[in-house]
Amino acid sequence: MALLEKYQEYFVNYTKPEYQPMFLHLTADGWKLLIRENLTPIIEERLQMKQISDYVWADAYEDGKRKVLSFFFINDAFATLKWGWNFDFVPKISGRKAVWARTDKSIYSHIYEVSPDFCDGTDDRDKTVMSRFRVDINNLEKGLLEKIEQHKNVFYYLESLITEYYQSTVSYDQILERIKNNMKNSYYRFIQPENLIVQAFIEKRIGMQEKALRDLEALFADERLKNEFIKKFQQT
Repeated sequence: MALLEKYQEYFVNYTKPEYQPMFLHLTADGWKLLIRENLTPIIEERLQMKQISDYVWADAYEDGKRKVLSFFFINDAFATLKWGWNFDFVPKISGRKAVWARTDKSIYSHIYEVSPDFCDGTDDRDKTVMSRFRVDINNLEKGLLEKIEQHKNVFYYLESLITEYYQSTVSYDQILERIKNNMKNSYYRFIQPENLIVQAFIEKRIGMQEKALRDLEALFADERLKNEFIKKFQQT
């Protein structure tokens, strides 16, 4: 099937009827198709991760952890990539409960990073962002090819950071050091306060049980949520 024919049903026009649009945009389903057919094969080959949901890729668990690559959404039409770890011994917050996140369906990035270009807003920030918007209406096939190329270029631009991250967080000691460094950054403190929960569970895993429990208990003002996490802590 020709490229344009395959995507024809996924184009949408958000302008008012009286205006002649310069661009069409892909629907969410069209974006998912583009990602699955054009980005996933590269991720599978370069990072040895499989796609497990529309915007998430992961490998298998090893020593209690698995690599997770996923979209970090700016809104429903723009995103960058985030990369990190999921741990089978660390729960996540769901409402006022602590729940495990151990399956493909429930997978969760307990810790993750994004590109400094993205979070610091450098001149290269655009190189880190993918979008389903703005396909040239005068040449839709060319516009689609450019959109596909954009997604690939974002991955290639970020690939060295992704690879470095995983090489630098092989051991749990290295992961703890990475968390410590990230929590010095105001951006990560804002988007990932749960890093301190992860830290406590990793501390227990590597034998620092008393410190881990003290650290965990100090995190929660909500007694019910604290008890939820302590219960999970005692199960690991």
